[in-house]
Amino acid sequence: MLLNARPLENYIPMLFLTLNTHSWCESHQIVKIHELARFIADRQVDVIALQEVNQYLHSPIVDTPLGYQGGAGIPIREDNYALLLVRFLADLGVQYEWALTETHIGWDRYDECVAVLSRVPIERIEPIVMSPQYSYDRVERRSSLAVRVGTDTGSVWCASAHMSWWDFQGEPLFAQEFARLSQALTERGQDAPVLLGGDFNTAAQVRGEGYDLALSSGLVDTREIAERTDGEFTVHREIAGWEGQEDAKRIDFVFADRAVKVLSHAVVFRDNSPEAISDHSGVLVELDESSFEPTARMHPVPLPSQVQPG
Repeated sequence: MLLNARPLENYIPMLFLTLNTHSWCESHQIVKIHELARFIADRQVDVIALQEVNQYLHSPIVDTPLGYQGGAGIPIREDNYALLLVRFLADLGVQYEWALTETHIGWDRYDECVAVLSRVPIERIEPIVMSPQYSYDRVERRSSLAVRVGTDTGSVWCASAHMSWWDFQGEPLFAQEFARLSQALTERGQDAPVLLGGDFNTAAQVRGEGYDLALSSGLVDTREIAERTDGEFTVHREIAGWEGQEDAKRIDFVFADRAVKVLSHAVVFRDNSPEAISDHSGVLVELDESSFEPTARMHPVPLPSQVQPG
């Protein structure tokens, strides 16, 4: 069913942005949130998937956060990165709805979360706990967030994920998490197409690890099918979790659960340039959401054999 369909001559492609914000670990943090808000407003980005959406554990609670639609099991606090971004966008005259879910306590002082912001109406919110065996105070606990939004040509599920590394202290955390994520998004894909953006902590150029596992599920890498590309790597230096690795790598992705016409794929806010606002670059994808294949290609991948379903 078409929602608020516009005449074809007025059709504007969908813009999807993903960014690991590194929030409150950045210098000049407020300035950088303003820069992101101006970019979103100027480009009229439809959906934004954010990771490391942090708030300090003991900051004042906000009773009615502007534009917030739900998803979290924790209160929203005054310094929540996504809340500040939505407020700055409102100051620029644009209104965004948003949802958020918590992943774990970061650096002993933050609620670390993932979020989805949408310029179009949010219809449904689905938090996905990818590692239920770990408690909230453990960095191994990871969650993703799927939000169904209503576009001019129909509904689309838009998800934000921040994955663990392929091997974390001998544990196959990425594979465990992706098994649960692929199951949840396969189910979501039965009623609408899925776009998945995030920091996957796995390099596209490394064979036999997380990137290949994602592709084995049927996910489509939007960069590989884009008509135009601008940039490739999203991290160009050593960052937390990648100590001793200064080589350029592509670890931030936008995937689709089926084929779709991708007009452009661009690396933005490049981390090795003056425009950087995080230790990661962002990825901006322009696509024709009316061109999604009717049937998803994505399917669940099994949990590693040594892990029992949780």
